Amino acid sequence: MKKVLLISALLLVFFLTTGMASARVFFRFGLFPPVFIGPPVVAAPPPAYYPYPYGYYGPGYYGYRVWVPGYWNNIWTDHGWERVWHRGEWQYRP
Repeated sequence: MKKVLLISALLLVFFLTTGMASARVFFRFGLFPPVFIGPPVVAAPPPAYYPYPYGYYGPGYYGYRVWVPGYWNNIWTDHGWERVWHRGEWQYRP
């Protein structure tokens, strides 16, 4: 009878202390298979760099000519001041 009381008292103390400690300490053990993440990630090569051919000045610029876009302007006409649209044009720039 004394053994049963002693063992039950020890088990009671053990379970009470593990109950308080279980909020902070977790034990894990076992064999786990590796987790399949997916195929390996391969970095793409950098994009190819193609320099402009010799003599290319960029869009809208050809040789010594440059495109000047149109604009609105107020000019004096026979009917007084009017707002007039001036067309865009190619201009030569040295």
